[in-house]
Amino acid sequence: MRLRTAAASLTLIAAAISLASAAGPTDWPQFRGHDAAGMADQFALPTTWSAKDNIAWTATIPGRGWSSPIVWGNRVYVTSAVSAGVFKEPSTGIYGNDYAADLTAQGLSAAEVMKRVTARDIELTAEVDDVKYMIYAIDVKTGAIAWQREAHRGKPPGGRHRKNTYASETPATDGERIYASFGANVGVFCYTIDGTLVWKREWPPQPVYLDFGTAASPVVYRGRVYILRDSEGDSFLTALDAKTGTVVWTTSRNALEGRQKSGWVTPFIWETPSRTEIVTVGKSMVVSYDLDGKELWRLKGMTQATPTPVAGGGLLFVGSGAQTDAARPMYAIRPGATGDISLAAGATSSQYVAWFVPKLSAYIPSPLFYRGRLYVVNDNGIMQVVEAATGKEIYRARVGGVGNTFSSSPFASNGRVYVLSEDGDTFVFDAGTDTYVERAKNSLGEMSLATPAPGPGGLIVRTQTKLYRVQARPGSE
Repeated sequence: MRLRTAAASLTLIAAAISLASAAGPTDWPQFRGHDAAGMADQFALPTTWSAKDNIAWTATIPGRGWSSPIVWGNRVYVTSAVSAGVFKEPSTGIYGNDYAADLTAQGLSAAEVMKRVTARDIELTAEVDDVKYMIYAIDVKTGAIAWQREAHRGKPPGGRHRKNTYASETPATDGERIYASFGANVGVFCYTIDGTLVWKREWPPQPVYLDFGTAASPVVYRGRVYILRDSEGDSFLTALDAKTGTVVWTTSRNALEGRQKSGWVTPFIWETPSRTEIVTVGKSMVVSYDLDGKELWRLKGMTQATPTPVAGGGLLFVGSGAQTDAARPMYAIRPGATGDISLAAGATSSQYVAWFVPKLSAYIPSPLFYRGRLYVVNDNGIMQVVEAATGKEIYRARVGGVGNTFSSSPFASNGRVYVLSEDGDTFVFDAGTDTYVERAKNSLGEMSLATPAPGPGGLIVRTQTKLYRVQARPGSE
């Protein structure tokens, strides 16, 4: 048994070394890039552009999808949901309880209020024709579609919020294969870099809170693909063999009790000098597992969860908070935690919690750690910048001024922070300053919720119908 364990460990180490050496400086292999950090200092990114200026190419992407683009070598990969029918139209802005409150004030019953809110905001399965779940590979230099594959076709197994899509999960790659997920309710589909289907893994569909749809993306690490599904029914974290799709292990999350059962957070791989762990946010708590699926620690006190955690400066930063929640907690966690590390009432730190701020997290965008600071851009445009080591606020500002909303996550490159608004405007501002110093507002004129991906020669930006490659400078390749 010891020999077998040692051999398995050596295999994992060899695989990690192989994949690490394969990753090039201009690859962006998953949601938020390397280590899901959103840091792109190795890229010479553009600062100014428009829909016509400083654009290398524009590609039309059929269907609807808010999955973020990823880049490997000379290809960009995105997913989309295509239907012959008409999808319920999305719209920008904050979806709180205002509409429901107005209907209630009119004296309507709770059942009628729910009926009208659902009719406005939710696309039910009965309203949708068959959907083709697609993955596209696009040439980085030309914008031409190199190949496209239909991973699955059929009626969606559940509904979606009109601000969500049936293809919101960002694919991931290890440089050998592409892993495209359309939520655990549809499945995960693995292709070679050239588009040959290698394997697929599907599970029985489960109900999601209010038919909001799914969003948690797959994560690839050391020869395994990690999938997190938190639902109103069966919930689990599972590890699949990256080459074969075989289930290596599955850890049930059904016994985790919280106010919110469903979740939309991509799991986060946290590497520290002492160990590597898989951090999950959902079920109103943070739960971290080792690479064999055994729980290491948990932290209660989370609300409705969407942002992906981020690490930096020796700490892990996890937050959550819907627009209607009074609390939007953000925690900074020290490495080495074990057991239940939930804070006692009124406490703001402990042995493993470096600091806690009760109202800091965004609802949708993930936080950004960059050069010792934590940047949190809330959906309503209010950004809070704090010292990462202490949680002390440095400043707050409205990104781009009043009237902007955000779902895309911020990223940073060479002393600048970039954040894309729902209206398709990318704001570029200085990092490291004690006030908000905006350098540019770059408009593409179309709704966008996807997080851009740095790539060879510039930046890949996805809007509702198009994919752009913005050049680092005019004429660059």
